[in-house]
Amino acid sequence: MKKKITLYVALGCAAAFAATNYDLLGRNGSKMNSPMVYKNVDYHKVKKNDRQELASPQGKKALMKKSPTRLNGPAAIEGAFNTSGLQYGNGTTPYPFYLKRYYSNGNANYGYYKQLEGSSSAYLPVSNNVFIPTNIVRNYTPSGMNNDNPAMIAYGYDLDEQYFGNFQNSTSFPGLEYNLAKKGDIEWWLYSYNYNQCQECGDVGIYMDVDAFPVRLNPSKVVRYLKNESDHIFANQETEVRSSRTYSILQATTTTSTSNNTPILVTNTLPQNPASRSPQVYLGVHNRPNSPDLSSDAAKYYGAEARDLDNYIYENRTVEIVAAGDNWHSSTNAPLNAQAHAVNAITVGAVDAGNKKITNNTSYITKYCNKGMGNCLGSENYYAVEGAEKPEIYNYTNFYMDNDRKRTYSTWFMHVPYVYEPYYRETESAATYTAGMVAGLLKANPFYRWHPEVVKAVMLNAGENNIATPYPHNHTPVTNKVPTYKSVVFNRFHNNTNSNGPFHESRYWIGDWDWMYTHDNDYLGEVRFSIKRPDNKYNFSAALAWLISGDDIAQFGIITQDFNLYVYENNSPNVDAINVDNYKALATSIGTPYSKTSFTSSAQYFTIRVVFNYDYMWSENYKQVVLGFDLASVN
Repeated sequence: MKKKITLYVALGCAAAFAATNYDLLGRNGSKMNSPMVYKNVDYHKVKKNDRQELASPQGKKALMKKSPTRLNGPAAIEGAFNTSGLQYGNGTTPYPFYLKRYYSNGNANYGYYKQLEGSSSAYLPVSNNVFIPTNIVRNYTPSGMNNDNPAMIAYGYDLDEQYFGNFQNSTSFPGLEYNLAKKGDIEWWLYSYNYNQCQECGDVGIYMDVDAFPVRLNPSKVVRYLKNESDHIFANQETEVRSSRTYSILQATTTTSTSNNTPILVTNTLPQNPASRSPQVYLGVHNRPNSPDLSSDAAKYYGAEARDLDNYIYENRTVEIVAAGDNWHSSTNAPLNAQAHAVNAITVGAVDAGNKKITNNTSYITKYCNKGMGNCLGSENYYAVEGAEKPEIYNYTNFYMDNDRKRTYSTWFMHVPYVYEPYYRETESAATYTAGMVAGLLKANPFYRWHPEVVKAVMLNAGENNIATPYPHNHTPVTNKVPTYKSVVFNRFHNNTNSNGPFHESRYWIGDWDWMYTHDNDYLGEVRFSIKRPDNKYNFSAALAWLISGDDIAQFGIITQDFNLYVYENNSPNVDAINVDNYKALATSIGTPYSKTSFTSSAQYFTIRVVFNYDYMWSENYKQVVLGFDLASVN
């Protein structure tokens, strides 16, 4: 099956939506008030010519799909967003969003999203009917931390020693935000009139997956706890202060002049049905260290926590940010935090805001077992293989906030106060700071909600500040740049974009690949599309990212799908006017569910080829894709 897709469609195409029972976001009937239906697609059965290949017991498993992309009708859906506006007709009326749906009966319809401003059905309003607001005034003394018992120190090392001597070398938080991260470059979002008029650009629900309630660290705002979640006080000094610092950074980075009450939610579990909560949960932050009973060897491998988080992302489409871990000091093999192995998550390493270098403690090793999860521990086993490269993103750490953000405990030794100063270090702070930036992206650009595959592609392109060399432990990072606010929270109001702002075109493809590919390419096919180079932009980065079932990684120990990305220079939007062997840039992946390439060009158009390079036949969602793309201008 071959189909050609172009962004230059007639305005009349949008009328095709009116002839169906679906609205422009892919919702039908009573579900038109649900903002997340369009992220899911029903799979039609595997085609007859594939069934013989799937006749074995393992092959039959591929037919029992979890259907993470269910959409109640379409077999597949794709969408596009462009900061310059996607044009149709004579090109005089650009829209930022594009959508196409494919149906198993052979029909397809496409057009441009309605402008969402003022649409009460587009996104559910914020309310308090799901979360319990609670003041952060918990001054209790947890068991084991009173004047009569020894203070509990975090898993074998004293955090006071970790922060000792760093006071003079830390960067002030305002200095980090405005001098390094360039928050002043997004004043269009912080202060603009247009943002106030953008009703769908409101707050997003952010949850913290932590082991203790935050204690009071100024400012004493309120935090919302999830209803019907188990009480989760596993408090010692480290877990209390870790959760409080996470909250403090999120509160500081997600408050703007137009949004002063961003809901920050606390839970010790993965929230069930995040779309049904109000406000909806789009983003999660995970700063837990490895469990105390997780051995150093097991911490190197993809395990149950990573599998569960991967499946959660695959099925719910929330964006999950995970701290890589600070384990280098305890093992020369630098095992990641347990959840940081999750391939669908964005794992974040740490860069010292003072010297711009990756911190020596940042972890990065991950391994899979192709005999099945847990079967390769204890020795260098033939079946143990290197996993997807982690972390994908690095952000700043080693900063301090105001002096009131501290916590004083009493200790057993002569009742001397034990003080945690407001100095924020290592990957837990870097991951939380990254989450604050991503929250801004989701608030300002609703296209990216429910699309962690596209958000990861954006973040791979978002680096702007160089990471200083040499890199620690002779490990070359995935990216050599640190993201800034300007490169993440870009202007979605295409008519206000100027030559100084960043350019992004993002796309997703979800569902049965056989309905979406536009060109034959050997066995699996490819998608081609055209992008007009924006004026005064010459340096670009392009990235792909896709989601993988955690169960597949746990069972087979491999990334079950692989895509290649090709970029061609072109003088026209004709995607067939290229020599496929004469590409400008190529991005491939080896054992990772993402790829990235950078290039310089002054061509009038770019033709993009996304080639489905490999699909493991025995995977549970064979030929089903959740794929994201982003092209960005870079400095």
